Amino acid sequence: MHSSFPSFRWLYYNTHSGKYHQRTAKKACFRPLFFSHMAPLSAAVHFSLFANQQKNAIIAYKKKEGGGTMAVTIQQVAEACGVSRGTVDRALHNKKGVRPEVAAQIQEAARQMGYISPRVRPAIDDRTVRIGVVLHSAASPFMQILADIFRTHPTEVMLPVETIVRVQENREPKLQLALIDELVESLHVDGLVLAPLASERIRERIDSLTERGIPVVTVNTDIEDSSRLAYVGPDSIASGRAAAALMGLALGGQGMVLPITDQQFGHYADSQRLSGFTAEMAENFPGIHLLPPVSCYLDSELIERTVLRELENNPMLNGIYPSTAVRTGAFRAVQRAGVAGKVHVVVHDLTPDNLDMIRAGVVDFAIGQEVQVQGTLPLRLLYQYLTRRQAPEKRILTTNIEIKFRYNTEIIPSGPD
Repeated sequence: MHSSFPSFRWLYYNTHSGKYHQRTAKKACFRPLFFSHMAPLSAAVHFSLFANQQKNAIIAYKKKEGGGTMAVTIQQVAEACGVSRGTVDRALHNKKGVRPEVAAQIQEAARQMGYISPRVRPAIDDRTVRIGVVLHSAASPFMQILADIFRTHPTEVMLPVETIVRVQENREPKLQLALIDELVESLHVDGLVLAPLASERIRERIDSLTERGIPVVTVNTDIEDSSRLAYVGPDSIASGRAAAALMGLALGGQGMVLPITDQQFGHYADSQRLSGFTAEMAENFPGIHLLPPVSCYLDSELIERTVLRELENNPMLNGIYPSTAVRTGAFRAVQRAGVAGKVHVVVHDLTPDNLDMIRAGVVDFAIGQEVQVQGTLPLRLLYQYLTRRQAPEKRILTTNIEIKFRYNTEIIPSGPD
């Protein structure tokens, strides 16, 4: 084996005996049923189905090397797939001479391993890296803060990165795709930071960009089965569970809560927060009744009217949980109804409006998600990858949960959130 090729250890599984046998491969003389490429992951092995109709499964895993992760080579893809370099080259560049089903398997293997063709995107040296940023929900105070960090951070820390930030007003996937196309096709960005909307077309676009050699880091929300380089942001299900625990504490385990979402589709974080919230309530707070969630569609006045109506129709209502980014209407409704302090409110994000409402006694708890980390780490990850081909050791980088209430609103450990 060529000296520069990373050492592989093959795990041979006999389906008849049910036992595994290890041996070091001198060369890839067999086609694996499963393969796993551990770089840049440092722990769990992920398997990708490569073929079937075989008696014995062969699992290959690459041992993680110290000092970062090297770029995957075409030789490594060939070794993992048990084919020649020429076959891999033809498959990856849509040349003739490879059966379509084999080409599809090789392309999927290369995608899983993180291979990027040097013909498409060589490493960038000695120039400013251009990174596009696409966010949504322009009316959200959190997204406004996040966008500002993306714009200013490179200059503040002298990072040789130029950021081009686009923030769409709504959560329409077609508009997000158009903004991505503008940054990639017209402005020729080297990499992309994306707060993805819940759409199969968005996932496909992430995969397409990765295949073209344009790395994508998802931020704030994730599409886990996409080929993005990494995700930086909260565990939204855990955040929803934290909100439920705080609400349960505020209500003493008894009461009625109104959940409010932005809309029933389009944004993973909303549905994940609500999922975590309802699960935690069901498991640990059986004395709290949840009303059916209402959708506000990013309309603050609609939230206000809805909350006022629910307060009038449900005298036992003593908790409001806006998982939505647009919650000022709920605050106004609580104040207009004169129930501040009687109806408990738990919200997400350590934004100025939320902190002001805590001080005013309208909001009990606000849950943060380290906006400063979300606005800076994706740029550093892309810069390291584009200039050094150094992939992150972890693909999922979860931000911490921060909790603010009336006694600690002046302490913001990671910048405004």
